[in-house]
Amino acid sequence: MIVREKNKRWTGTQMLFVSLLLLIVLIGWGICAYAQDQRIGTLNASGVRMRSGPGTNYEILGSLNEGESGTIVEEGKDTSNMIWYRIRFMNKTGWVRSDFIDVRIISQDFKKELTAAGFPESYHASLLVLHDMYPNWKFQAQQTNLDWKDVIAAESKLGVNLVHTNSISSWKSIQNGAYNWQTGTWYGLDSSEWVAASTEIIEHYMDPRNFLDETYIFQFIKQSYDSSQDYRANLTEMVKGTFLAGSFQENGKDKTYVDSILEAAQQSGVSPYTIATMIIQEQGINGTGGSISGTEPGYEGYYNFFNVAAYAANGLTPVQKGLLYAKTENGSYGRPWNTRTKSIAGGAQYFAEGFISRGQDTIYLKKFNVQGKNPYEHQYMTNVQGAASEGKILSKAYGADTRKTALEFKIPVYKNMPETVCPKPTGNGSPNNMLQSLSIAGQSLTPTFDMYETSYSVIVPHTVSNVTVSAKAYDTKATITGVGTVSLKTGSNAVKVNVKAQSGSIRTYTITIIRSEAPVTKPEVSVTSTAYKLDNSGKRITGIKTFPITTAEFEKGLSVKNGSMKLFKEDGTKLTGNVGTGCRVKIYDTDGALKKTYDIVIYGDATGDGRVNAQDLLTIQKNNIKISVLSGAKAIAADVNRDGRVNAQDLLLVQKNNIKIKPIEQ
Repeated sequence: MIVREKNKRWTGTQMLFVSLLLLIVLIGWGICAYAQDQRIGTLNASGVRMRSGPGTNYEILGSLNEGESGTIVEEGKDTSNMIWYRIRFMNKTGWVRSDFIDVRIISQDFKKELTAAGFPESYHASLLVLHDMYPNWKFQAQQTNLDWKDVIAAESKLGVNLVHTNSISSWKSIQNGAYNWQTGTWYGLDSSEWVAASTEIIEHYMDPRNFLDETYIFQFIKQSYDSSQDYRANLTEMVKGTFLAGSFQENGKDKTYVDSILEAAQQSGVSPYTIATMIIQEQGINGTGGSISGTEPGYEGYYNFFNVAAYAANGLTPVQKGLLYAKTENGSYGRPWNTRTKSIAGGAQYFAEGFISRGQDTIYLKKFNVQGKNPYEHQYMTNVQGAASEGKILSKAYGADTRKTALEFKIPVYKNMPETVCPKPTGNGSPNNMLQSLSIAGQSLTPTFDMYETSYSVIVPHTVSNVTVSAKAYDTKATITGVGTVSLKTGSNAVKVNVKAQSGSIRTYTITIIRSEAPVTKPEVSVTSTAYKLDNSGKRITGIKTFPITTAEFEKGLSVKNGSMKLFKEDGTKLTGNVGTGCRVKIYDTDGALKKTYDIVIYGDATGDGRVNAQDLLTIQKNNIKISVLSGAKAIAADVNRDGRVNAQDLLLVQKNNIKIKPIEQ
């Protein structure tokens, strides 16, 4: 028999055996997780499909491009034993076949350095790849202390950021003043070729995480001149294929652009790479811009390589406005710029004093001023792509040997940034989802229709059980749903008219239609009696055979349906005693509204005390001899024989009643 000891410690051999067993099980499942050194995967091809699991039978989540990098979090195998990696990219996670991935193993120590430097987790994967490629590079997290939403709101103000008019529609803004809904066209800002940038494209180009690769990261490199460096070779390599690789005639001598740029760099303290980058960005690869031709009519012999002050104003084109600045006599920065050398040197000095000295010492900060006391102001260019474009150009100046040195990059970090990077919008087609008209047949909208107003209300009577909604869009390519005949329920009805633009964006107009409640038909109040005679035409109650009669007894002889009754004296006060001639019965409906009034008549009771006696004889006699004339119900009660007159005949009938000879017929 084998006796097992309680709490017996496992031997090292047993522990190793169990560990190997677990590893075998994991491998058998086809999945293995990594928790030590960071494994970074980089795409070595474009158009690679990312899937929801390790194999081609899993759902396609999207496609990837060459150079994209992410953190490998798992490894698995498909049915053919091909290895797959589950990779967490900046804005997506999925499985990719291993032969499309170049794997680097990076120490966790540098990851800790990034965290200590203030870089959020979403920056790490790209910076880890760059560190592996260029171990001497230094990354500084520039804590802007600005909230991301506030930054984007400020940079999205009309005119602050522009895109070329040939850009796809999702790059263009449709805010007020940027887009003409009636014509479906964008307003030109600065010139007809530039329009306001959309918030989405601004977010993309402002998000530093989109540009942490070996090309675009150079928009974050510091731009100061370093006298210890020999820039000529790299600068010459950088400008190859551009007009800056050539030369020009000045003062009867040949001069190269490289020489002019190096001189300007020494004088201004700006990196010659930055100077060359800015010129190429402003003038293009071929340098065909009118601002440096020297032949612009009215401005012959003047140059503005940096396009300083080149914006449309006062009837001048951007080129003319920039050359007017260059032509200014005794101006700042060595103006007039009547030679190419003076323009390059003056523009470099302008940039050094106006931007680098203000803390805008990277291309990114030159474009997006997110530092200093007045952020979002004093931004060098309006082209939203400017920083990225210049960064790409600048990267060409840094050859393989230069990249081995300790280059320093200052990368902005914002508060409350999105967890994933801001993607570049790709939608195209007309964004026009505005209505030209909206109406309901036979009804009036409140407020009156306005294309910018999306909420309306209408009140219809209960008899209206359906309405016809009509709408017309400005853009014939837009589709409208929610129009036509709409059935209404009693109460509130929300009718939503959706306008879907060609680009896919949807604008919803809501009409709240209130259908009134059905009118309540109150049941008719009716009064019946088997004890009395009701004269509805004369509004009298007669036929009371037993008197005197109390109020309670009298009420028993009347039946009121769908209402109630109250008894009053002739003077209008409440009746509590006996019922007599001249008293009134008032009939009310269930809401307390007065519907009918009856006068009570007891024939012979001319006094109204509810009895027929000697007092009535005296009252009738006074009426007959005109001493006290009766009226109303009492006059009717005195006409005992109902002949329309009160006379001696009526006195005789009252007298016979009183001495029991013949009772009065009620």
